[in-house]
Amino acid sequence: MARPKVHHEDRVTTAFRLPKDLHAKLTEAAAERDLSANFLAVKALEEFLDNLVPADQLRLTRNAS
Repeated sequence: MARPKVHHEDRVTTAFRLPKDLHAKLTEAAAERDLSANFLAVKALEEFLDNLVPADQLRLTRNAS
């Protein structure tokens, strides 16, 4: 029997290559909080993207030439 669907939006499966130490930190932090590493990674990525400076507001530091 499949797990019940808990997400209201469509999901895609993707893969990231993480440094071993970052992966260890992620899995440890998730375990300490009784969460899945996937859930914690999604929440962290959402927060990061929500706080990311929009590309059109970045100041260019290189000359255009």
